[in-house]
Amino acid sequence: MDRHQLLAAERSRLRTSPYGAIRVAVGTPAGYHAGMSSLAFQWVVELASRVPDVGLERFFPGTGRAGTTFETGTALGQLDVLAWSCSYEPDAVEVLRTLDEAGIPRRRLQRDHPHPLLVVGGPLATLNPLPLAPVIDVFCLGAAELLWPPLLELVRSTPDRGQLLEELARREGYFVPGLHTGSDGRPLQRLRRREKREPEMVQPEMIPASHVVTPHTEYADRVLVELSRGCPERCRYCWAGHASGRLRGYPAEGIRARVREAGALSRQIGFLATAAGDHPDLPALLEECRRLGLGASLSSLRIPFLTPQILEPLVASGARSVTIAPETGSDRLRGRLAKPITNQQILAGLEVAQRCGIESVKMYFLLGIPEETDDDVRDVARLVRTTRDLLVRGRAGRVTAAVNLLVPKPYTPFHRQPMLGRGEWRRRLALVERELSRVSHVTLQHSSWREALWQGYLARADAAGCEHLERAAAGTSLGRLLTDHRAEIEGLATTRRSGEPWWHFIATAPQQP
Repeated sequence: MDRHQLLAAERSRLRTSPYGAIRVAVGTPAGYHAGMSSLAFQWVVELASRVPDVGLERFFPGTGRAGTTFETGTALGQLDVLAWSCSYEPDAVEVLRTLDEAGIPRRRLQRDHPHPLLVVGGPLATLNPLPLAPVIDVFCLGAAELLWPPLLELVRSTPDRGQLLEELARREGYFVPGLHTGSDGRPLQRLRRREKREPEMVQPEMIPASHVVTPHTEYADRVLVELSRGCPERCRYCWAGHASGRLRGYPAEGIRARVREAGALSRQIGFLATAAGDHPDLPALLEECRRLGLGASLSSLRIPFLTPQILEPLVASGARSVTIAPETGSDRLRGRLAKPITNQQILAGLEVAQRCGIESVKMYFLLGIPEETDDDVRDVARLVRTTRDLLVRGRAGRVTAAVNLLVPKPYTPFHRQPMLGRGEWRRRLALVERELSRVSHVTLQHSSWREALWQGYLARADAAGCEHLERAAAGTSLGRLLTDHRAEIEGLATTRRSGEPWWHFIATAPQQP
């Protein structure tokens, strides 16, 4: 489907223009389908649209002519600012491919003022931006609401690129590699990220919601609305829980206003949050959706919130499945993860879900947790089988078990831990597969070890990792890249690290006065 057909299928509550004192394009490393399914991407576009005199467009890989904007087909090199919203470390490869397609030099030192200012935000910017540091001019560290509009205002008022970067480098929340790294590409100082706190959370205009609805997304014709930031748990493996801070919910009245606004675009609402069920007003919000004739869904539920107060309104809206994350089938190992939920509590919650009308469940698990034994691995299969027996009971329900390899992330207690090597990953996965091979109504999914290794390497690499990103962007397959540079890549990702790692240089800024 070409860009004209995709544009024609969109319904939007925003009116934007590609023309202004400065011209900006916001892109995503994913294609149109995945990019427009991301509330974070849509929110960054909306925030830019609020800055006066900014011409705004989007760009996606694989739509229209390569290296051009989605709306008008303008060459990306003619714009003032190119910004990417990046979620995962491997997204960096597509950033480089986009630059190649646009004829923009990859390396920052090869570019001058006529080239666009290159900006990256999203989780990638805070996880470990160092492999992309030789490429990007500015990384936004933290909440887009606090960093992205001020950056655009500064670009509009400061034509001198050097002065612009110096000013950004003085402000909290920005990583400017040209001024914040040394000749070895490693940080010269610790920086601070900025997150939304209570003063921003209570402002209705600060509640993210989709502004475009289209059938060509993962959530076809569904408006997404964010419920909260942060998480009440600090699971030892989870970067989001440690980076985003304690749970902070948006006021119910502000969310209701977003829901009513969304009703003009769609009859389907999706509520998103790291801990969606923890919002104290969620049952009332679901009832409001039912009263308005809107279908509602949740991104996921923490196990303690598998309750009739939440599940019954969801089922009344048409939901028949839920997603939970036990992470392991072992109570002992779950405690090691700082996730003090027992199998008994999980099964009790799923029994409530079954009585409320839920027919299927997706369960996320990790392999490679420190101190994991073979019996812990088999416990994954045991919990899946017990869940199947409880949930199906002669009905057409289904259990999907998604088993992923633990990739230790920066800023978590596991950040120095090694990830499993290929052979050990395959051996442990085979234990689960054998236990579930003949179990009906169960679908087993698992991650790719090669992709996990690549992610684990980029989570720890410094600026030297940019060379591998460039090889991948030039067309070297992941298999070839990992084979040719096996000692370096596996050595960094699969061995325990000691000392203070170079990738730990970003802390949370104190609350602004």
